[in-house]
Amino acid sequence: MANRKNSHRRRVRVAVLTVLCGAVFAAFFARLAWMQFARADYYADKAAEASSASYTVAQHAARGAITDANGVILARDTTVYDLYLRIPAPPGTNLRETAKTIETLTGSKDVETPLAAFCSAASAGELPAAQDIGSAVLTEVYRAGLVQSGAVRIAARGVRTWPDGTLLPHALGFTGPITAEQWPAAKARGLAMDAVIGQSGLEAAYDTLLRGQDGRVLVNTGLDGNVRRTVQLKTARPGAALVLTVDGALQKALENALISQINTLRTTKPAGAGRECRAGAAVVVDVRTGGILAAANVPSFDLNRYRTDYAVLSADAAAPLLDRVCQGLYAPGSAFKPAVAAAALTAGIDPAATVNCTGRYGFYRGYQPGCLQYGHSGPVDLRTALEHSCNIFFYDTGRRLGVDTFSAMAQSLGLAAPTGVETAEAQGSLTWTTDENYQAGLTLMAAIGQGNTAVTPLQLAAYAAALANNGQRPALHFADRAVDAATGETVRQYTPTFTTVPGGEAVFGPIRDGMKRMAQTTRVLREAPVVCAAKTGSPQLADTLPGGGHYVNSVLIGYAPADDPQIAVAVVLEYGGGGANAAPVLRAVLDAVFCG
Repeated sequence: MANRKNSHRRRVRVAVLTVLCGAVFAAFFARLAWMQFARADYYADKAAEASSASYTVAQHAARGAITDANGVILARDTTVYDLYLRIPAPPGTNLRETAKTIETLTGSKDVETPLAAFCSAASAGELPAAQDIGSAVLTEVYRAGLVQSGAVRIAARGVRTWPDGTLLPHALGFTGPITAEQWPAAKARGLAMDAVIGQSGLEAAYDTLLRGQDGRVLVNTGLDGNVRRTVQLKTARPGAALVLTVDGALQKALENALISQINTLRTTKPAGAGRECRAGAAVVVDVRTGGILAAANVPSFDLNRYRTDYAVLSADAAAPLLDRVCQGLYAPGSAFKPAVAAAALTAGIDPAATVNCTGRYGFYRGYQPGCLQYGHSGPVDLRTALEHSCNIFFYDTGRRLGVDTFSAMAQSLGLAAPTGVETAEAQGSLTWTTDENYQAGLTLMAAIGQGNTAVTPLQLAAYAAALANNGQRPALHFADRAVDAATGETVRQYTPTFTTVPGGEAVFGPIRDGMKRMAQTTRVLREAPVVCAAKTGSPQLADTLPGGGHYVNSVLIGYAPADDPQIAVAVVLEYGGGGANAAPVLRAVLDAVFCG
């Protein structure tokens, strides 16, 4: 009986053990089947990852074009191609032979040395083997089967070009690789080390808009060289197009007028009267918006040849790389007198009050500057003083006001003050009682635009616009709007801004009358298609003529039409021989704008 009970227990135990073992084996085989079938792709990927490497490839975004106000392209990207050698090489590819083939086809000096260095530092990636390859070389690379084999990758890239590199080169600026000094800031902005950015001018000022956003692709390659998959991490987005306020046709007309007048002075004028003129600058602005319509520098350069000719350009004594419009500093001479007039009228001086012009100002015993008395003598009021540029009137008025008073007015009107322009500009200077060299006689010199006063042509244009607008000085700017390259949608629009100089018609009306009358004294302006207002200046230079006396620049400010201003103009001719010699440049602008 006891034996039967023990035998039964053993059979139960064996049965339980058999069931448990069966359950364990069933679970094992179920797990194995799940791993082999349901999770096959997952473990295949894991196995592939263990025998592969990944790297990222940049996709450079197309840089936005820069156009004039009418859509004429001033700067754009031209497509070039770069060749990259893939590492590891695909099956059946000999890296050394491929490198030699690339050297032969592209003319590269050495690919093998950087290849060896790359392979010692990384297990997978792409080695830049050739840049800027042309279509003929590209065809030969395809014929050699390098692209089809997967041994190399061809990547398109944009290089900045200019349909007419002589048009507005200083303002447009150029692009280039990130420098060592720029790298920390560029890295903080998320830029790649090989990114190309705006280095000067509008290219630098609007780099974020123009550059767009580079894309990135993750490439996974097996150790056998086969590309297993690619993942788009970030899609490249092209930069916006920048539309300027500049009128390309007017820009060309202004450049031609400036060059033509300089050549005329050099060939027709005697020594000291313009024969020595070699350089100048001129700018045209819209007084209603502050938009810069044209800005010309002479001498200038071609952006397409900038890097090739840089050594010659930088060594040229005529300084063709200097942006005279924004960075050239010049004494305004008698073109400064409207600022003194504005300070006088603001202080309550009657515009009909007169100063007796005797040809010499005798207030100071030791310093008695003179006046040439062109078309006037005796009692002179403010309007007549502006019309005929009477020095005596402004010596006396400036002395009574004080140099700080009329310099403060000049600054509020835009002289030696920021213009708002997006590119680099010089600050300039005015004359103050706090100047180290100040003495009483300096007030007289400053009242006729000399002394320590030095301003840029662009500041003169802002000043002329303020006078034209009865004291409303516009902020000047090159860019009008930015447009999305894909959708055509405006992504940024400039809004005009103005600084108000108090006084209105009571202050600026008499000044405008005097400037209108002054323009009528010059035949070339009197016969213009519209009535204009102007003020010339003939500031003396330190250089003296062989027979005595000083060389002078030519300075002119003006606006038109006189009674309904639309544009303001500033012209400076170095060694130009006097303010009247700048009038033909203003006339050329009036012809181009109002007769075109």
